[in-house]
Amino acid sequence: MLKRIKQILILIVLLLVLTPIQNVNAEEKINLYLFHGDGCPHCAAEKEYLEDLKKEYKELNIIQYEVWYNEENNALLKQIANETNKSLTGVPVTIIGQTIITGFKESTEQQIKRAIDYYLENDYQDIVEEIKKGTYEQKEELPDTGFLEQEQKLDEKTTVELPIVKEINFKNFDILTAIPILGILASLSLPVIWLIITYFLSVNLVSDKKTKIIMLPIGLLLIGISSIVQSILQIELINLISRVIIILICITFIIYKIEKIKLSDNQVKGLIILLSIVIGLSSQTKYWNIVNTLTELENMKTIFKILVNGYYLISYLVPFILLSLLFIPWRKISTQNKELIELSIMVATILVVIFI
Repeated sequence: MLKRIKQILILIVLLLVLTPIQNVNAEEKINLYLFHGDGCPHCAAEKEYLEDLKKEYKELNIIQYEVWYNEENNALLKQIANETNKSLTGVPVTIIGQTIITGFKESTEQQIKRAIDYYLENDYQDIVEEIKKGTYEQKEELPDTGFLEQEQKLDEKTTVELPIVKEINFKNFDILTAIPILGILASLSLPVIWLIITYFLSVNLVSDKKTKIIMLPIGLLLIGISSIVQSILQIELINLISRVIIILICITFIIYKIEKIKLSDNQVKGLIILLSIVIGLSSQTKYWNIVNTLTELENMKTIFKILVNGYYLISYLVPFILLSLLFIPWRKISTQNKELIELSIMVATILVVIFI
């Protein structure tokens, strides 16, 4: 009898515990409205994407309206356009909360995901449901102001300005595509590429051939590690100190080349190791910041963040490795010309570090 009573009590407790959980899940439902046309290829692509997205977001409820052949649905879309002061002339149109997204392409996928994440964490107003019920109040400001502000802040974090194409915004890029582009852009900026050349010319100052070969991978490793340190710390003073040290090392090598001072091989190697460290510490962190922003958008676990950062680091070092091939034609240059090139590169590096 007591065993029976215990079983009933356990059952009651389980019912009391599970009931509020079900209610919470019901309250967290997010409606996504897709206004599409039968035969529209972009609409078909979005419907396929939303099916996959539904597996990722259990809270997502997808409601579809065909507007090309259904007059009632078309009238609803026109009403939404009128009441929200939006121009909605084509399909697909995706509405999540107060956010209206027109068209569908690769970048739209990321925008839809961010909108869902935003409304799962912020106030959710279902404007389509309100318009259908006649309870929607038209506002002077855009109804999706909150999400737009978030998108604008994200733009500031993920946009890179370039001389020819003006700018690239990486927020809607696939992360595996964005990372190698960011890595190469970081390493090919003028200050970095010049420092790479300076590093390789500095390695050439070592007299022993075997030591030169050993110094290259060691230097690249130190550049990579120190770049990671600077991206984590993000202290501007470190960058300033690194620039000063680079200038001092270049001045030392210039004096050494014109035979005003004598340096042993070990002293040269020590200066080269120091140079590789400060090159990494003076590297631009804005590209690495974009990588970290993209990993945050993907809600990656720590282990995947580490792998992604490693992928970026490899991409960043690829141009360094390719430039090591310069040692092949370098051998054919006469000793006198080498001296002039080394001196001019060192002087130019000082100017680059000071003025750029």
